[in-house]
Amino acid sequence: MPIVISLGGSFLFEKRNEIDNLFDLINHIKDKFLIVVGGGVLAREYINFAKQFKIEEENLHYIGILSTRINARIISMAYNVKYSEEDPRKLKLHEKVKVMGGYLPGWTTDVCAAYAAKSLKSKIIVNLSKEKGVYDKDPNKFKDAKLLKLISFSALIKLVNEKRYPGANYIFDPLAAEICRKNNISVIVTNDVEDIRKYVDGKKVNGTIII
Repeated sequence: MPIVISLGGSFLFEKRNEIDNLFDLINHIKDKFLIVVGGGVLAREYINFAKQFKIEEENLHYIGILSTRINARIISMAYNVKYSEEDPRKLKLHEKVKVMGGYLPGWTTDVCAAYAAKSLKSKIIVNLSKEKGVYDKDPNKFKDAKLLKLISFSALIKLVNEKRYPGANYIFDPLAAEICRKNNISVIVTNDVEDIRKYVDGKKVNGTIII
């Protein structure tokens, strides 16, 4: 069964060395992989730059999408894997690994990953984030924030119910969570690539499981 990875832009830029470990791990797992790459700081910087020219919001979304595609192109070139700009709702996966960025305005790459998992009939998305997992409150603001090992999609949606805007940074997008909930797709939120191997081997993961 294919495994979908939502590779957060924050993880990509802040944990560069872990990308090598990710691909080394993938090469030792028999499953096929789709990797949806986020925009991270690149997307936010370009969006903020574009705002200085009073670019309208829909076009700010396109700038974010292009940023994710640049990141995905880099990953494709660096690791010699297939790059795609397909509609994630109609995706086919014939290769061992395929990478893509965003697709439509208003969709984060988490949403793309959710639709891709649905079309590929995958039952798991691994959301690689700079955070260890999902906390009961923002760990960057509250020292007593607790890591949640297991959470429902309904609880997650209430926890991150924020206004959507270009460049928004969610631990896991609430729209993506709703797509996953409706299609019985579980999500692992983690900053540890080894959680992919642990999931495949049926072992307990270090991050948060959303069901």
